[in-house]
Amino acid sequence: MKNQFIQLLTLLIIFSTSCSKNESNTAVETEGNVSVKMSGTSFADEDTEPQLKLSNNKSLNNTLSNTQEAIVPFNSELSVLATLTPEPATSSNVLRASTGLKMATTPVSLGSGAKYAIAVYNATGNYVKDTGVLTYSTSGTNWNLSLPAGSYTFVAIAVANGQTFPSINFNQALANITFNVTGADTDILWKKLPVTVIANQTLAVDLILSHLFIQVQATLESTSANVVGNITAMTSSTISPNYGTASVKLADGLFTQGGSTTARNVTFSGTGLAWTSNAALIITEGTTVGKVNFGTVSLNSTQNGVRSGTIDLSNLSLQKGVKYSLKLRLVPKGAIDVPNSNYYWSSANLMGTSPITIASAQYIKGSVYGGNGSATYCEGALGTGWRTATQTEYQSLINMGIARGTYNGQTGWFLGTSTVPTTNKDNYMFLPDNDFVRSSSGSNNIPTGALGVYWASSTVQGNAKPALILTATGVSIVDIHQNNQVGMRCVKSK
Repeated sequence: MKNQFIQLLTLLIIFSTSCSKNESNTAVETEGNVSVKMSGTSFADEDTEPQLKLSNNKSLNNTLSNTQEAIVPFNSELSVLATLTPEPATSSNVLRASTGLKMATTPVSLGSGAKYAIAVYNATGNYVKDTGVLTYSTSGTNWNLSLPAGSYTFVAIAVANGQTFPSINFNQALANITFNVTGADTDILWKKLPVTVIANQTLAVDLILSHLFIQVQATLESTSANVVGNITAMTSSTISPNYGTASVKLADGLFTQGGSTTARNVTFSGTGLAWTSNAALIITEGTTVGKVNFGTVSLNSTQNGVRSGTIDLSNLSLQKGVKYSLKLRLVPKGAIDVPNSNYYWSSANLMGTSPITIASAQYIKGSVYGGNGSATYCEGALGTGWRTATQTEYQSLINMGIARGTYNGQTGWFLGTSTVPTTNKDNYMFLPDNDFVRSSSGSNNIPTGALGVYWASSTVQGNAKPALILTATGVSIVDIHQNNQVGMRCVKSK
């Protein structure tokens, strides 16, 4: 009897141990590991499509690149060529872990000493766990955890070293969580990422956080020390609107602006021809019309001495979370500044007779003029120092490249580039095919096949003077009779 009891007890122990092992194996087999790394920051996710609008005296909207150009007055003698460009993060085909999401290339490091927190929510949005507020280290993994197999949402918040981490109660349903930020000096970084945990597998997750607020950085450039002048001082530069607070939803990163709006001060520094601003953060929902004002800018030029002016850009719409570069170039009124050219070129062809003026855009054909007397037309239309472009000056652009294309539906040739520009077309010379009139002189005729003709000298040699000839296949310079009626483009030395 005693032996039977011992045998029964042994069987129970073996059975109990076997069940315990099975239960333990089952528990292990239903969990997976997640290794989370804070891999950097970006100013826009790959799906961001910045929508912006910049309109003032003259603007050319480019919807393909979201780049906006405008020409605004500086003073009675100078203009500002303004280019506003969003700088969203680029994407590559590298996948972030096994999530199937593309990872932005070359992210900026979060920075040693930054504060961050990561929270996890299950498929229904209920709280699972969080890290608490941690200090970022550039080495290794920032959080390891085990989770039951299933679908989760990871949300991360961070601020730079020295900034105040917002007060957030993570321990509640994700859809209910909001937190407040006071002032754009606290640059809030946010990221939400869906994660699928698979039993007995380790998933490496790289989090690249996005900035929630707008950043604008500006560069002011004088294009000539001789004509425009060196920049000597800038005062009272601001960007608006900029709201005092933001109420942020953790689930999607969207925020509601609050408090009063106060223009954000922008500080410039530099010497000589180029000054650059600090990177200014502003709080706005991106639905309001904004303004950039660059106060008083002082110049000192070799040719014109000391003078000053102001820069105002209005009706500026920016999308939150995007970094913008604002480039401002000071040029003589009525000029364009072709890259690497030693000359200013008039912003369009001459047009009219009494008075002779400048057309409103490069793609407008303008009027045609005889060769005799044309030497004074440019100065009369644009002021001292402007003259008819010469063969040498045209050739300097041709040497940099030419490309036949269209501008606003008008055919012609771009000079100064070997490819037709898709953006910033006014960075280059565009000469439209024009309505030249042949003379009946019988000598030095305009070549057959010409589609556009422009004078390329201010003086007449005998009865002829050089002219730029546009055809369907190229650009050349030949002598034609002064009685021909052709177009004119003006130039001024820098």
